[in-house]
Amino acid sequence: MVTSIPPAGAAHSMAEFPLYQSLSTEEIAALNALLEDVSYNEGETIFHQNDPGDAAYIIREGMVRIWTHDEDAREVTLARLGPHDFFGELAVLDGSPRSASATADEYTVVGRLSKERMQEFLLAHPQAALVMIQEIGRRLRQTNQLVTQRVTRNINVEMDEKMTIGQRVADKVASFGGSWTFIFIYTGFLLAWIAVNTFVLSRMGEAASGGRQFDPYPYILLNLMLSMTAALQAPIIMMSQNRSGEKDRLAAENDFRVNLKSELMLEELTRRMDRLQNDQVEEILLLTRALKEHAPEPAAAADNGTPPTGAT
Repeated sequence: MVTSIPPAGAAHSMAEFPLYQSLSTEEIAALNALLEDVSYNEGETIFHQNDPGDAAYIIREGMVRIWTHDEDAREVTLARLGPHDFFGELAVLDGSPRSASATADEYTVVGRLSKERMQEFLLAHPQAALVMIQEIGRRLRQTNQLVTQRVTRNINVEMDEKMTIGQRVADKVASFGGSWTFIFIYTGFLLAWIAVNTFVLSRMGEAASGGRQFDPYPYILLNLMLSMTAALQAPIIMMSQNRSGEKDRLAAENDFRVNLKSELMLEELTRRMDRLQNDQVEEILLLTRALKEHAPEPAAAADNGTPPTGAT
């Protein structure tokens, strides 16, 4: 809702705003006079995604959350802005719909700068436009980092949180079964089995039952144990490999999405910058034509008694 409260703070206090640092005291006061103060209660929406970009905002007090929905229809918080931050400038600069939604996290008062007033002010103060472009670039970097971190969490953290006890056991068994430790232990067990059966039990058997061994060559009992171990271990390892393959597939898919989103955001930023540059060139051309139309014509040469050049 729009309130009638006066602009917050004097012009000198506005100098701490990043947007105002390149302006003089008079310019700060002029821009502050253009702002219309609007207040929002906690949870109230300032604008929705795809709304027309009719104004930009500077936060006087409170906190604003900038958010959007991902392809799974989940809310993704892009930024949380506090006092002295500005937002909503992208849609104003290029005339496109809002790229995200803005909601007040608490009672918030913002200064609203209409599209027409903002464009006029930036054309008159190019240094302020440069500061705004720098801030847009910084937020684009933060968004890229947010997307990358979020994709990493989707693959590793969320998959680990959803693992069952059986899947965790399968990963442990597969990890141990594919290690040199397992190979050394199993080799030692085989050698010990053959040695004990051949040299120890055979001698005890000779004394007790005429040389009968516990597991005579070709070690049928040992082969049975090896076959059972392999039969149990193979499906467990395959379970772990299937999970690993699924994780690799998701990682490749999300890498593609990150690259695609980064490319689209870069193209969007370039398009908006080109449109802003074209608008500024058109404004300059219109201003030049207006100055030529209102410029006084040269005084006639006859005013000082000198005939025009070429006159006879």
